[in-house]
Amino acid sequence: MAAARRLAALMLAAAMCAAAPAAGVPVWEPGDPLPDMAPDATVEATLGSAPAIPMARPDSAARTGTRPAQASQAERRPETTPDAADFLCARAPAGTTAPVPPPFDGWLVRVCAAQGQALVPVSSEAWVAHGSADPISILALAPGATPPGDAGLDPRYDIRFTAFAGEEATEARRARADALLAAATSNGTRPPAYDAVWQLDAQSNIALPGETEGARYNLFFYVAGTRPRHIIACLDECRQALYLDVLNGVEAAEVLKR
Repeated sequence: MAAARRLAALMLAAAMCAAAPAAGVPVWEPGDPLPDMAPDATVEATLGSAPAIPMARPDSAARTGTRPAQASQAERRPETTPDAADFLCARAPAGTTAPVPPPFDGWLVRVCAAQGQALVPVSSEAWVAHGSADPISILALAPGATPPGDAGLDPRYDIRFTAFAGEEATEARRARADALLAAATSNGTRPPAYDAVWQLDAQSNIALPGETEGARYNLFFYVAGTRPRHIIACLDECRQALYLDVLNGVEAAEVLKR
């Protein structure tokens, strides 16, 4: 019960881009100016000594019978200016980007931003902290992690995701994902309906304090119909977590105009 209350009352600490503290937008349209990154959220410790979550198996998606519908190629990689192409990692040096597996590549885009690589929603969608209009992106430099002090550091490529693995959550993993969303839902409120849960593990090359391996996110996408409607982003085996709503259409447009 205490864990549920803590997760339902997540406090968001802004980690704003210094150059443009209010204008960052994680979603863009073809022809728009190249966006600054939106604030990433510092996530509070929420679930105490939660059990470890096993890594998704990278080959499992191929064994799954059906996949949710993906965004079109144009939505995933819109026609852009040369600067935007760099933002989309089109000119990243070999070995500095890892491909996002399907169906997740229809729901999010990995970008090469000034603060380091990040995951952002596809065009026309927005991720916001649950119940708010605060846009969220997921940085490879996790909250609390410290970037290397190399003077020649290029964050776009040197602070990066090194691997992704994803699959549909079933059996014990599905039960764990269901419990996470139930804990994230306010007391007395029924969790939102969804048809499936897909888990994406994203490995960073930057370690959390006291760790030697790069931070690992477990991202749970709660899919209703063909698209995710909610996400729980876990860090440090869900000792830190953030509950996100996935907005589209008019709702997303209203958030992105702010």
